[in-house]
Amino acid sequence: MNRHLGSFFVLLMLVGCTGPNTNTAAVDPTPIPTQTPTQTPASTPSPTVELSSAYLETGHLGATFGFADGEGKHLLVTGQDEGKQQEMALLNKAIGNNGQVLDVKFEKWQAGNEQNNGREVALNFTNLPGYLFTLQEGSAVPDDETYYMVDAADFNLQSLLPVKPAGVNQESATAEDSVRGSIAEAKGREVLHLWKLADVSVEQELYLVQFVKQDANMLFSFVLKDSNGLVFADYPAVFQDDGNSVWRVDDGGEVTPEMFSILFAAQTANGLVLGLEWWGAEGVNSLFLHKDGNSFKEMDIQYSRYTSPI
Repeated sequence: MNRHLGSFFVLLMLVGCTGPNTNTAAVDPTPIPTQTPTQTPASTPSPTVELSSAYLETGHLGATFGFADGEGKHLLVTGQDEGKQQEMALLNKAIGNNGQVLDVKFEKWQAGNEQNNGREVALNFTNLPGYLFTLQEGSAVPDDETYYMVDAADFNLQSLLPVKPAGVNQESATAEDSVRGSIAEAKGREVLHLWKLADVSVEQELYLVQFVKQDANMLFSFVLKDSNGLVFADYPAVFQDDGNSVWRVDDGGEVTPEMFSILFAAQTANGLVLGLEWWGAEGVNSLFLHKDGNSFKEMDIQYSRYTSPI
């Protein structure tokens, strides 16, 4: 994928970041959860989504993330203080890259060194402080992908849903015309761009939509289409005078599907949890969306990597 992405869920990196995990926001993009159910004639029963009996317990979720070295054989957990070796030793799975599950083993605390340039990337991997894990088999995607580190005793791996990424080289066309119309009607706002990001299981589709600017008001949304209708996670912003940084630094007031990827999708007793990555010019942020009943909510799980080129 081309990468040219508090009570609030995630820290957005802005102009002037000077070190790792240093993030500020051009706007406060707190998502506004909304839902528009699909109307079905009384004579026609609504389709039912078959839910798995294996659910994820969201109360067990932490905020431990890592990324791979250049060979994809090691993961480094950053953003954590030293002294958590016992806690880290319990983590035995890494989840990312559309739900890929990797077996990992904790090795040690890596102290880092004076060659550390502050960038959390593969080229600086051995210089960074963090918790080092080794893959037991297989390989991780080097550098680009973030992995969510879990204890399989707390994270029910059976809750993971299959994710099939859509082709995102071109804007969704006639196949999504009906979706485009439904989204525009639901928000009362004209759609500027619409992309399908992925199929989640066989019943749900995830879209990225940017709406036409209204005066200085900008809006993009993640939209989940399922048998009950459309569920939105909205990210409003105010267009600045230079228009160069709206949601993320140097985004030019646009979002594109290349900015986003899916860590995983999992089923809870209340609804879907989506782990997403959002890339910007200076780094990547990880965020979790929880479809709780009729709305998407941000979970209070935050992580970012500072990757700005030197």
